[in-house]
Amino acid sequence: MVINIFFLINYITGSNPIKETYCFRNKIAKVGGRGSNETGKTTYIYLSGNAYNYSYMTRSFFIDYKRMLFKNQVIYTFERGIFGLKIRKDYEFVYSEDCLEKGNYH
Repeated sequence: MVINIFFLINYITGSNPIKETYCFRNKIAKVGGRGSNETGKTTYIYLSGNAYNYSYMTRSFFIDYKRMLFKNQVIYTFERGIFGLKIRKDYEFVYSEDCLEKGNYH
């Protein structure tokens, strides 16, 4: 509980918002039950320049996939909490023709 309070205080005291924009593509994963060979897109994304490669929660979204449909760019809003930890406060999915160029991801 003490650790959770630490993270909660850091989140609540976030300030100095900074926006970061990245092109993205969705992860493809198998869906269905045992023996199913169907695949589908998930709400886990790969960011351009391999950004946040080791930050699973920055690239995962617990949302309906329809909010990401036909979009290829994400705009994050990050803040720094009182304890110096970076916090993802907001995000928005948009469509950008700049992200259509080949080789924009890794």
